[in-house]
Amino acid sequence: MSTPHDRAALPYRRLRADHAQSASVLELATAYSQRMPATHVFSHATAAVIQGMWLPYRLETDRRLHVSVPQNTRAPQMVGIVGHKREVLVTDRVEGLRVTSLLHTWIDVAPTLTRVELVAASDFLCRGRNPIHTPEELKVVAAELTGRRGCRALREAASLARAAVDSPQETKTRLFIVDDGIPEPDVNFVIRDSDGYFVARVDLAWPRFRVCVEYEGDGHRTDPKQFRKDITRRERVEDQGWRMVRITDDDLTYGGQELLRRVRAALAARGARW
Repeated sequence: MSTPHDRAALPYRRLRADHAQSASVLELATAYSQRMPATHVFSHATAAVIQGMWLPYRLETDRRLHVSVPQNTRAPQMVGIVGHKREVLVTDRVEGLRVTSLLHTWIDVAPTLTRVELVAASDFLCRGRNPIHTPEELKVVAAELTGRRGCRALREAASLARAAVDSPQETKTRLFIVDDGIPEPDVNFVIRDSDGYFVARVDLAWPRFRVCVEYEGDGHRTDPKQFRKDITRRERVEDQGWRMVRITDDDLTYGGQELLRRVRAALAARGARW
């Protein structure tokens, strides 16, 4: 005999059956939510995908739905659903779906992420010119966590989070540089000319030594207009006496020692000592 919860999950089951592996996490969540009990919310990686939080590919494409329920409630038990019980559920609504708050999602996914991935997710919460959260807020939240799986990693990630980071690759580059003992660069630094006019915003910078690092994604190479724009931009930056170190995925993927050598050499040439 089917239970009310089983009947509530019928649209979700039908979508899984009809679309096999092609349905997106958002489509599956929307189907499941149609008759989901009011006390249930999407959480963990599922909430992160719905909220647009950065996740590594292995989690972003995981089509299992994570659903959290209050402690005194029976967690859903069916194929494709991962149930969780929570003492407190702080919720938001995104795309018409009930999800845990962004901070709670950040806490939930922490145990499934590597150190660099968790810092990238933390940077995501502080991204943009008007961030949803600040690194200081993350530190406060992480400091209050005790006895919870991943709390130490969250405290470290919060201490390493920076505002206005544009991409996880920028996070990875910054940590790679700092972990090698090189002084930490400023993030998204604005270069201006002698009259104070805007010249460029660069990913990472050591203003005292006029050295900067720019991460170049494939779009910078394959888009002719962007390619020409990049050349002009670099010329303008170097006209102001800056040394620009440009890097790609290969610099981060294949050991990174050449990247570190170039950054160290650029800084040393400008008188940096550490």
